[in-house]
Amino acid sequence: MGHRLHDRALVAAVIRGGLFVLLLHGIWPAAARGCPFCTVLKPSLSEQRDAATVVALAELSQSKRGSSEFLIHKCLKGAELIGGRDRATLAVDCALKPGALAILLGKGTESELSAVTWTIVGVNETSYAYFARAPSLRTPAPERLRYFAPFLEHPDPLVAEDAYLEFGHAPFGTVAESIELLPMDRLRRWIVDEKVPQTRKGFYGLALGLANGVDDRRKNAEVLHGLILAPASDFRAGFDGVLGGYLLLEGKPGLKLIRDRYLANKDAADGDVRHALTALRFYHEFGRDIPAEQLLSAVRLLLVRPEFADGVVVDLARWQDWSVVQRVADMYGPKEFNSPSIRRAIVGYLTACPNKDAAIQLARLKQTDPTGVAEAERALSTPAGAK
Repeated sequence: MGHRLHDRALVAAVIRGGLFVLLLHGIWPAAARGCPFCTVLKPSLSEQRDAATVVALAELSQSKRGSSEFLIHKCLKGAELIGGRDRATLAVDCALKPGALAILLGKGTESELSAVTWTIVGVNETSYAYFARAPSLRTPAPERLRYFAPFLEHPDPLVAEDAYLEFGHAPFGTVAESIELLPMDRLRRWIVDEKVPQTRKGFYGLALGLANGVDDRRKNAEVLHGLILAPASDFRAGFDGVLGGYLLLEGKPGLKLIRDRYLANKDAADGDVRHALTALRFYHEFGRDIPAEQLLSAVRLLLVRPEFADGVVVDLARWQDWSVVQRVADMYGPKEFNSPSIRRAIVGYLTACPNKDAAIQLARLKQTDPTGVAEAERALSTPAGAK
């Protein structure tokens, strides 16, 4: 779906820890990335299982500081390390109570259990059965999602969280192609349910935006519109997914609402503005119906906001929007924009721009602030991770 990013070279600009790196003629591997609105995702149980040297179902016998003894019921992987024993004492702390079931996940290349690093996951009969039947990572992604879809928001917390992780890690294109697996009526309930963890709602908002049926799209848009208009006094995890899903459903009218409510509104909460930016970045890559110029026009509104200026200048460079060379150059110098990250973004934008006027503006800045521009250029040319 990344029509604007594929089939052409582009300038990718990234700010990470104050470092601005220009990747000339880069193509973003969109299909390889997971959910763009999911928070930092830990490995799923299947990923941990496939990466482990030893996998076993066990029962905690006793635990003391730095050591836990387990009764091994079944070895799923690495039986040679277990060596047929029915008990194992591992150098791990375990918060479970004696008698509790656990999955033992060990990683290591040595032949002794003492050299293996262990992760202990507490389970019950339900969550273990889910884990044992889960397809491996070698199974094609669409087939894997077919297994995990019915377990979203399962009553068992471990199962529900893990099913969400599987969808969060899945390539975006695969999720879009598999959207019929997800029950839209339940998604609409989950996204407004206070008992559902807020961190999952970014994915649910995105999934609602991918609906195919006309009736579902109408109902989904109504739910997401209500969430956008609902008052909120603090940071809303997953709200970027709500906005991204709404853009997919509503197109131009959705952009107008987001632009007016967040980008053009100086009273909008900073967190909501950042969510809106994330949603627009997502749509620029994956959306179809909103012209690129309208997206760019909305993003440019934030050039007057110092707290967002560096990221916006980066976006404009990455999207090859060279229509604001003079505006960007004029941001270099005024007190409210006088920060290292903004100066680096400006110099990076002017350096990446192929137009003659950008070179003229960069030469002017070198005359007025040779030291500052030189520092920015050094940062731009320093490889990531270098001291």
